[in-house]
Amino acid sequence: MTDLGGITRQFSMEGATHLYSSFPTMLTPADLYRVKDNPVHKEALLGCNIYLIVRRPRIYLKPEGFALNGRTVTGEFLVLREQGMTAIPFVYEICLSSIPDGIPIENVAVALNGTSMIIVTPAGKQFIAVNAIVAAARSLLTPQDTDLEVLYVGQAIGRTSSRNALDRLLSHNKFQQILAETSTHFPEREVLLLLYRFEHGKTIISNGGDFNVEAQASAEQDSAHMDRLRNVRLSRKEVVSLAEAGLINYFKPYYNTLIKTNNFSSKDKLKVLKQLLKKGIAGLMVELCSVNLRSRIGTVDAVPIDLTEIMPVEVLDGRNIDEEDIKEQWQEQLRQMAHTHYARFPLTTTQERNTFLHGTTFIGQTEEPWNW
Repeated sequence: MTDLGGITRQFSMEGATHLYSSFPTMLTPADLYRVKDNPVHKEALLGCNIYLIVRRPRIYLKPEGFALNGRTVTGEFLVLREQGMTAIPFVYEICLSSIPDGIPIENVAVALNGTSMIIVTPAGKQFIAVNAIVAAARSLLTPQDTDLEVLYVGQAIGRTSSRNALDRLLSHNKFQQILAETSTHFPEREVLLLLYRFEHGKTIISNGGDFNVEAQASAEQDSAHMDRLRNVRLSRKEVVSLAEAGLINYFKPYYNTLIKTNNFSSKDKLKVLKQLLKKGIAGLMVELCSVNLRSRIGTVDAVPIDLTEIMPVEVLDGRNIDEEDIKEQWQEQLRQMAHTHYARFPLTTTQERNTFLHGTTFIGQTEEPWNW
């Protein structure tokens, strides 16, 4: 027999809120002023409500040695490594969203400062920033070349209007401070903007915990609690506020001053977390991915996932997968995993989880609950 001590369990099921976003849009600071005067681009960013200000060592395009073959451009990136500036070959397909099919591409050029590619067509010139080429090109850039440090997380949902992230960043004191200090103290690095649409969410209902502990609720109370969890609904404002709070507390960005030291399970938790707890929700998870940028994001407090620490080499290589299409799908799934962060937070203390919510203990193990 296992001594369950004072462990009790109120309900047989409990719920956590899982928030996630579509893939981000990456902009340079200069893009803000170009986009604000372009109705089509501005409309495309209308739903963006969470933004990350990030930074990494600059990646340049080598002005010499590039070539155009149809819609394919070959050239080299220039990155600063320990041994100095290093040339990394790339192959880039000019996408239809940049130059529609049917518009002939007459020539390409690279700006002498290496910050953009210029595509010449009969309709004029199209400039493509180097970060967009990094995201789409095939190359041997390493994660150390492309990793992005999260400096600031913010939300942009207007109190009295439908203000979005673009509007917020055009008049943002902290953003101006980041640009000024980067220009002065880190001129070899570039500041970029990641705009996310947090509009998705779901309730994860779990019966996890110690199955040796009977729920105290009656069958009717347990059923009512289950129905309550199934019917949890969050407003757009709640989703955005929860996502912002979770990401700040998880990444702990240097330029954020509030929330990053808050204890989400304490009694004096943020108002939006108290509101979530009142809905019967016991945990929060915020998911963030940047695989479409081919760049991982993180901070010293939230490093990207190292897949070699959780899977053996033969699994990562897909050595036991014979079908090539299945192997490609597996590799793509691994890439997405490596570019994803899961910020997990319990909304209650260890003692509350042990004596009120679910009492997570397992026979032969300690009485410490699963660590979110």
